Amino acid sequence: MSSGSTGIRVALLLLVTLAAGAAGGIAIDRRLDSPAEPSEESTERSDRRETTIERFADELGLTIEQREQISPVLEDTRARMSEVFDQVRPEYGRVVDSARARIEAILNPEQVEMYRRLLESEHEESEDQPAESSDRK
Repeated sequence: MSSGSTGIRVALLLLVTLAAGAAGGIAIDRRLDSPAEPSEESTERSDRRETTIERFADELGLTIEQREQISPVLEDTRARMSEVFDQVRPEYGRVVDSARARIEAILNPEQVEMYRRLLESEHEESEDQPAESSDRK
């Protein structure tokens, strides 16, 4: 394997890792973000956030002072991950679209139809779980 090929693979691996991290950040962002007016969903998000913080506090034996210092770190990380994903999202979409086109080129017409239905079904399932999904623009 040539060094150029290795470099491309490493760059692609880094891009995929970054995209996966960004997607995780978006998921965290959605879990932690709450609208201005409290709703059942925002209360649930707040409860999940508090549960997570409490779990860490309990497991790590955090003091109140430590919790107050960690909270802005988590908020900053959430905002930065959202920014990173916004930058990566267009290229990520192109990579996914390219992979799908390459897969479809291998499949026969019936398989292409089934493949597209499977992807659509997967997409619908991810929309049913908004805190877990990552939207592509």
